[in-house]
Amino acid sequence: MVNKMIPVGQFFFKWRNLLFPLIVICIYIAIRPSVEVFSIQGIIALVIITLGILIRMSVIGFFNVVRDGDKKTAHADELFTRGMFGISRNTLYLGNLTTYFGIFLLHGAPLALVIGFAVFVFIYYSIIFSEESFLRGKFGAGFETYVSEVPRLLPKLGNWSKATSGMAFSWKRAIFSEYNIIGQSILMVLLVIWYKSYLASGSMVLPLTSLVLLAGGVVFMLTIRTIKRR
Repeated sequence: MVNKMIPVGQFFFKWRNLLFPLIVICIYIAIRPSVEVFSIQGIIALVIITLGILIRMSVIGFFNVVRDGDKKTAHADELFTRGMFGISRNTLYLGNLTTYFGIFLLHGAPLALVIGFAVFVFIYYSIIFSEESFLRGKFGAGFETYVSEVPRLLPKLGNWSKATSGMAFSWKRAIFSEYNIIGQSILMVLLVIWYKSYLASGSMVLPLTSLVLLAGGVVFMLTIRTIKRR
């Protein structure tokens, strides 16, 4: 089974920036979402989406990582085993899955949550298996030792002290490296609120909440880009 998932993972790793948003859009269109724009479930979903972003930022805050591979294929010049990679081998993907869980929870329909999250769990495990195949071939025994000490996805918090010993966390690096992800998440939430508002009222006009999110997102992105240039 794992061997069959490896080429699937290689495919999705290459095309994820295009396909992942399309998958979310298709599920939102295929399964009618709850038309209730604001609810306890929606608030919980927004908290989970924020948690997913923070998990990603926690990785980059310790050191920056090249995330796109080499020509959209798995690549590593060294084996990262410290920082957040010392408590989970795939902390970035854990953050992504957390975010997608929140996005489908925001949808409101249980079927969309089950199908959407299951699809992305399968995709990310396929990507993980393809990367593990590459890392095992490149780093050999070193990677096998790493596998024996650190879990694949769910964090082993008992490793925290050892994994982060002597390392300094930088919020500045985390925000500057992840501001695109933050902006994309704001845009996605904005679109969901607009879509659900449209289904509820039939009006194409952006609701006030979407306008506030749009203005806040634009200001945030422009501010970070300006600071980075300077």
